[in-house]
Amino acid sequence: MKDKISIRDIVKSMNLTTRTLRYYEELGLITSIQEGRGNRLYDKDTLAKIVYLNELKNKGCSLKEIEGLLGNQCCNQKKDLLKNRIEENNKMIEFLQWQNSKIQEELTIIDKLDMVNIYLEIEKFPEQKFISFEEIHNPSLDPDVEKIWNLENYNIREEKIYRIPFNNINNNFFNYDLTLYPHKNGQFIVNEGKYLVAYSREGLNQQKIIFDKMLQYIDSNNLSIESDIFVDNKFRIFCRREKKVITITKNFVKISKKRL
Repeated sequence: MKDKISIRDIVKSMNLTTRTLRYYEELGLITSIQEGRGNRLYDKDTLAKIVYLNELKNKGCSLKEIEGLLGNQCCNQKKDLLKNRIEENNKMIEFLQWQNSKIQEELTIIDKLDMVNIYLEIEKFPEQKFISFEEIHNPSLDPDVEKIWNLENYNIREEKIYRIPFNNINNNFFNYDLTLYPHKNGQFIVNEGKYLVAYSREGLNQQKIIFDKMLQYIDSNNLSIESDIFVDNKFRIFCRREKKVITITKNFVKISKKRL
Protein backbone atom coordinates (compact mmCIF):
# COMPACT_ATOMS: atom_id res chain seq x y z
CA MET A 1 0.00 0.00 0.00
CA LYS A 2 1.24 3.51 -0.78
CA ASP A 3 2.40 5.61 2.18
CA LYS A 4 0.18 8.46 1.03
CA ILE A 5 -3.11 8.59 -0.85
CA SER A 6 -4.51 11.47 -2.86
CA ILE A 7 -7.78 13.25 -2.16
CA ARG A 8 -9.00 12.10 -5.59
CA ASP A 9 -8.48 8.41 -4.71
CA ILE A 10 -10.30 8.81 -1.37
CA VAL A 11 -13.24 10.51 -3.07
CA LYS A 12 -13.52 7.64 -5.56
CA SER A 13 -13.16 4.78 -3.08
CA MET A 14 -15.26 6.14 -0.18
CA ASN A 15 -18.05 7.99 -1.98
CA LEU A 16 -17.10 11.29 -0.34
CA THR A 17 -16.73 14.73 -1.88
CA THR A 18 -13.64 16.89 -1.91
CA ARG A 19 -15.70 19.56 -0.13
CA THR A 20 -16.41 17.13 2.73
CA LEU A 21 -12.73 16.31 3.20
CA ARG A 22 -11.75 19.97 3.10
CA TYR A 23 -14.48 20.73 5.65
CA TYR A 24 -13.06 18.04 7.96
CA GLU A 25 -9.73 19.82 7.67
CA GLU A 26 -11.29 23.20 8.45
CA LEU A 27 -12.74 21.70 11.63
CA GLY A 28 -9.35 20.26 12.56
CA LEU A 29 -10.57 16.67 12.41
CA ILE A 30 -7.92 15.62 9.86
CA THR A 31 -4.77 17.06 8.32
CA SER A 32 -3.30 16.75 4.83
CA ILE A 33 0.03 17.23 3.13
CA GLN A 34 0.03 19.86 0.40
CA GLU A 35 1.95 19.13 -2.80
CA GLY A 36 2.40 21.11 -5.97
CA ARG A 37 -0.68 22.66 -7.60
CA GLY A 38 -2.56 22.38 -4.31
CA ASN A 39 -2.91 18.59 -4.43
CA ARG A 40 -3.79 17.09 -1.06
CA LEU A 41 -2.28 13.83 0.19
CA TYR A 42 -3.18 11.87 3.31
CA ASP A 43 -1.04 9.42 5.26
CA LYS A 44 -2.21 6.01 6.52
CA ASP A 45 -3.19 7.27 9.99
CA THR A 46 -5.31 10.05 8.50
CA LEU A 47 -6.92 7.59 6.09
CA ALA A 48 -7.90 5.38 9.05
CA LYS A 49 -9.36 8.45 10.76
CA ILE A 50 -11.39 9.32 7.64
CA VAL A 51 -12.78 5.76 7.55
CA TYR A 52 -13.66 6.09 11.24
CA LEU A 53 -15.36 9.46 10.65
CA ASN A 54 -17.35 8.02 7.77
CA GLU A 55 -18.53 5.04 9.84
CA LEU A 56 -19.80 7.30 12.62
CA LYS A 57 -21.47 9.67 10.16
CA ASN A 58 -23.29 6.70 8.59
CA LYS A 59 -24.56 5.80 12.08
CA GLY A 60 -26.09 9.27 12.38
CA CYS A 61 -23.51 10.84 14.71
CA SER A 62 -22.97 14.59 14.41
CA LEU A 63 -19.55 16.08 13.69
CA LYS A 64 -19.59 17.69 17.14
CA GLU A 65 -20.10 14.27 18.74
CA ILE A 66 -17.39 12.77 16.53
CA GLU A 67 -14.99 15.58 17.44
CA GLY A 68 -15.47 14.68 21.12
CA LEU A 69 -14.56 11.07 20.41
CA LEU A 70 -11.43 12.00 18.45
CA GLY A 71 -10.22 14.09 21.35
CA ASN A 72 -10.61 11.16 23.72
CA GLN A 73 -10.45 7.75 22.06
CA CYS A 74 -12.33 5.80 24.70
CA CYS A 75 -14.47 2.71 24.03
CA ASN A 76 -16.88 3.58 26.85
CA GLN A 77 -17.40 7.05 25.42
CA LYS A 78 -18.17 5.61 22.00
CA LYS A 79 -20.47 3.05 23.61
CA ASP A 80 -22.45 5.82 25.33
CA LEU A 81 -22.65 7.79 22.09
CA LEU A 82 -23.99 4.81 20.14
CA LYS A 83 -26.53 4.01 22.88
CA ASN A 84 -27.79 7.59 22.67
CA ARG A 85 -27.97 7.27 18.90
CA ILE A 86 -30.19 4.17 19.24
CA GLU A 87 -32.50 6.08 21.60
CA GLU A 88 -32.73 9.00 19.17
CA ASN A 89 -33.37 6.64 16.25
CA ASN A 90 -36.16 4.90 18.18
CA LYS A 91 -37.77 8.27 18.88
CA MET A 92 -37.56 9.12 15.18
CA ILE A 93 -39.07 5.75 14.21
CA GLU A 94 -41.93 6.34 16.67
CA PHE A 95 -42.49 9.83 15.24
CA LEU A 96 -42.49 8.58 11.64
CA GLN A 97 -44.99 5.84 12.53
CA TRP A 98 -47.25 8.48 14.12
CA GLN A 99 -46.78 10.72 11.07
CA ASN A 100 -47.70 7.87 8.70
CA SER A 101 -50.84 7.12 10.72
CA LYS A 102 -51.91 10.77 10.39
CA ILE A 103 -51.24 10.76 6.65
CA GLN A 104 -53.27 7.56 6.25
CA GLU A 105 -56.11 9.03 8.31
CA GLU A 106 -56.13 12.14 6.10
CA LEU A 107 -56.26 10.03 2.93
CA THR A 108 -59.20 8.06 4.34
CA ILE A 109 -61.13 11.24 5.19
CA ILE A 110 -60.42 12.74 1.75
CA ASP A 111 -61.94 9.60 0.18
CA LYS A 112 -65.05 9.90 2.38
CA LEU A 113 -65.56 13.55 1.34
CA ASP A 114 -64.87 12.93 -2.34
CA MET A 115 -68.49 13.55 -3.44
CA VAL A 116 -70.11 15.21 -0.40
CA ASN A 117 -69.50 18.10 2.00
CA ILE A 118 -70.62 16.16 5.08
CA TYR A 119 -70.14 12.42 5.55
CA LEU A 120 -71.96 10.65 8.42
CA GLU A 121 -71.18 7.25 9.88
CA ILE A 122 -71.20 5.38 13.19
CA GLU A 123 -67.80 4.37 14.54
CA LYS A 124 -66.72 2.39 17.57
CA PHE A 125 -64.12 4.34 19.58
CA PRO A 126 -61.61 2.98 22.06
CA GLU A 127 -60.95 5.09 25.14
CA GLN A 128 -58.95 8.16 24.05
CA LYS A 129 -57.14 11.00 25.81
CA PHE A 130 -57.40 14.53 24.41
CA ILE A 131 -56.20 18.03 25.17
CA SER A 132 -59.48 19.75 26.02
CA PHE A 133 -60.82 22.96 24.51
CA GLU A 134 -64.08 24.41 25.75
CA GLU A 135 -66.24 27.26 24.44
CA ILE A 136 -65.99 30.41 26.60
CA HIS A 137 -68.10 33.42 25.60
CA ASN A 138 -66.21 36.01 27.61
CA PRO A 139 -62.59 35.01 28.26
CA SER A 140 -61.93 38.25 30.20
CA LEU A 141 -64.08 36.79 33.00
CA ASP A 142 -61.85 33.74 33.29
CA PRO A 143 -58.42 34.56 34.79
CA ASP A 144 -57.10 31.09 33.96
CA VAL A 145 -57.37 31.53 30.19
CA GLU A 146 -54.00 33.27 29.93
CA LYS A 147 -52.28 30.35 31.66
CA ILE A 148 -54.13 27.73 29.65
CA TRP A 149 -52.47 28.60 26.35
CA ASN A 150 -49.09 27.67 27.83
CA LEU A 151 -49.91 24.08 28.77
CA GLU A 152 -46.89 22.49 30.38
CA ASN A 153 -45.51 19.30 28.85
CA TYR A 154 -47.59 19.90 25.72
CA ASN A 155 -46.94 17.22 23.11
CA ILE A 156 -47.74 17.89 19.44
CA ARG A 157 -48.83 14.26 19.10
CA GLU A 158 -51.59 14.69 21.67
CA GLU A 159 -54.89 15.47 19.97
CA LYS A 160 -56.39 18.90 20.63
CA ILE A 161 -60.15 18.98 20.54
CA TYR A 162 -63.10 21.34 21.06
CA ARG A 163 -65.85 20.26 23.44
CA ILE A 164 -69.27 21.91 23.27
CA PRO A 165 -72.14 21.00 25.63
CA PHE A 166 -74.89 19.61 23.43
CA ASN A 167 -77.60 21.59 25.22
CA ASN A 168 -75.95 24.79 23.90
CA ILE A 169 -76.74 23.82 20.33
CA ASN A 170 -79.90 25.71 19.49
CA ASN A 171 -81.05 28.35 17.04
CA ASN A 172 -79.55 31.22 19.04
CA PHE A 173 -76.22 29.63 19.81
CA PHE A 174 -74.56 30.51 16.51
CA ASN A 175 -75.87 34.05 16.06
CA TYR A 176 -72.47 35.44 17.04
CA ASP A 177 -68.85 34.54 16.43
CA LEU A 178 -67.86 31.58 18.54
CA THR A 179 -64.43 31.82 20.16
CA LEU A 180 -62.97 28.59 21.51
CA TYR A 181 -60.37 28.47 24.26
CA PRO A 182 -58.54 25.60 25.92
CA HIS A 183 -60.44 24.18 28.84
CA LYS A 184 -58.80 24.81 32.21
CA ASN A 185 -58.77 21.09 33.06
CA GLY A 186 -56.23 20.55 30.30
CA GLN A 187 -57.05 16.92 29.52
CA PHE A 188 -60.06 14.64 29.44
CA ILE A 189 -61.02 11.15 28.38
CA VAL A 190 -63.41 10.25 25.57
CA ASN A 191 -65.01 7.03 26.75
CA GLU A 192 -65.13 3.83 24.77
CA GLY A 193 -68.35 3.30 22.85
CA LYS A 194 -70.29 4.00 19.66
CA TYR A 195 -70.17 7.52 18.24
CA LEU A 196 -71.96 9.29 15.44
CA VAL A 197 -69.20 10.90 13.38
CA ALA A 198 -69.60 13.69 10.85
CA TYR A 199 -66.61 14.43 8.63
CA SER A 200 -67.08 17.84 7.07
CA ARG A 201 -65.46 20.33 4.74
CA GLU A 202 -67.76 23.09 6.05
CA GLY A 203 -65.28 24.23 8.73
CA LEU A 204 -65.92 25.82 12.13
CA ASN A 205 -67.87 28.72 10.62
CA GLN A 206 -70.66 26.35 9.55
CA GLN A 207 -70.91 24.14 12.63
CA LYS A 208 -74.67 24.69 12.92
CA ILE A 209 -75.18 23.02 9.52
CA ILE A 210 -73.10 20.04 10.63
CA PHE A 211 -74.86 19.69 13.97
CA ASP A 212 -78.29 19.90 12.32
CA LYS A 213 -77.31 17.01 10.02
CA MET A 214 -76.19 15.00 13.03
CA LEU A 215 -79.41 15.71 14.93
CA GLN A 216 -81.51 14.70 11.91
CA TYR A 217 -79.61 11.42 11.70
CA ILE A 218 -80.06 10.79 15.43
CA ASP A 219 -83.81 11.47 15.29
CA SER A 220 -84.43 9.42 12.14
CA ASN A 221 -82.51 6.41 13.51
CA ASN A 222 -84.13 6.42 16.97
CA LEU A 223 -80.86 7.19 18.78
CA SER A 224 -80.08 8.92 22.08
CA ILE A 225 -77.26 11.40 22.77
CA GLU A 226 -74.89 10.25 25.54
CA SER A 227 -72.21 12.98 25.60
CA ASP A 228 -71.25 16.52 24.65
CA ILE A 229 -70.31 17.07 21.03
CA PHE A 230 -66.62 17.10 20.14
CA VAL A 231 -65.01 18.93 17.23
CA ASP A 232 -61.58 17.92 15.98
CA ASN A 233 -59.87 20.06 13.32
CA LYS A 234 -58.18 17.30 11.33
CA PHE A 235 -56.37 19.16 8.53
CA ARG A 236 -56.72 21.91 5.93
CA ILE A 237 -57.03 21.90 2.16
CA PHE A 238 -57.01 24.64 -0.44
CA CYS A 239 -60.33 24.88 -2.28
CA ARG A 240 -59.73 26.15 -5.82
CA ARG A 241 -63.42 26.82 -6.40
CA GLU A 242 -63.71 29.08 -3.34
CA LYS A 243 -60.07 30.23 -3.63
CA LYS A 244 -59.40 29.80 0.08
CA VAL A 245 -58.11 27.34 2.65
CA ILE A 246 -60.87 25.36 4.36
CA THR A 247 -60.73 23.24 7.50
CA ILE A 248 -61.76 19.58 7.46
CA THR A 249 -63.38 18.71 10.79
CA LYS A 250 -64.31 15.50 12.54
CA ASN A 251 -67.39 16.02 14.71
CA PHE A 252 -68.56 13.24 16.99
CA VAL A 253 -71.00 12.50 19.79
CA LYS A 254 -71.59 9.32 21.78
CA ILE A 255 -74.90 7.67 20.97
CA SER A 256 -77.03 4.71 22.04
CA LYS A 257 -80.21 3.09 20.80
CA LYS A 258 -83.37 4.49 22.40
CA ARG A 259 -85.21 2.05 24.60
CA LEU A 260 -88.79 1.40 23.54
